[in-house]
Amino acid sequence: MLKPIEIARELTEDSLRGLINRSIDVIHVPGFYPRDLSAEFSDKVAGHGELEAYKVQNALKRLGMGYVDVGGDEENAERYHSVAQQSIWAIRDLVYPRMTPLDQFRLLLEEVWTPGASIQVIEGKKSFVGTCRVIEPGANMLPHNDRLARMLKDGNSGLTGQLAVNIYLDMPPSGGDLELWLSEPDAEQDKRQKTTDGLDRSELGEPRLVVSPGNGDLVLFNSLLIHCVSPGVGGRRVTMSCFVGYSGDDQPLTYWS
Repeated sequence: MLKPIEIARELTEDSLRGLINRSIDVIHVPGFYPRDLSAEFSDKVAGHGELEAYKVQNALKRLGMGYVDVGGDEENAERYHSVAQQSIWAIRDLVYPRMTPLDQFRLLLEEVWTPGASIQVIEGKKSFVGTCRVIEPGANMLPHNDRLARMLKDGNSGLTGQLAVNIYLDMPPSGGDLELWLSEPDAEQDKRQKTTDGLDRSELGEPRLVVSPGNGDLVLFNSLLIHCVSPGVGGRRVTMSCFVGYSGDDQPLTYWS
């Protein structure tokens, strides 16, 4: 028998632990960032000249290189880390002197988690955090999960849990929903995602949970579980996002994009 769906409406130490141990399925905080600032920020992101398509899940564009685009390539890794701090500040400049929604999240995360939180270090170098993503209407995404260890050369991140964070700046009139299957891929599916954009919906069945965020909402879920975004209708979908890594209750959380 499947357990009932559990949704938390606050970001707290207990709700974070619940996501990690899977007693909570999603954290959804409506109105985390003001709607008027979300609209202003989304216009600047969507109109930015440096938007690039992802190499995987290439139906979406992003501002700020994600580690998923490193792809095990040393030159890509060097590029990612060399522009990490510069990219963080370039995105901050879009809303200066106001705070970006992800900086607001980072402060809250540090405050609610007793051991604190800090930027993820990969191979001795700090990561970028704060990718802004734009998905145009009708774009079809494939179900997938996100796991940092799968992207590393030695296959070991040292993390025992990983969460995905999305702050929604602009949602289409319909669609663009977050779909959650609440299950991990099997070993073959996990291996397949090293070379593909994701998994075939026909092998998964229907998602167990669909979340329909509004502009300014904050949503966290367990990124080790299979998830997807439904096609948007009538407008773009703009988010600011990162991952959060867990290494134990007595360890600081880490974050990266």
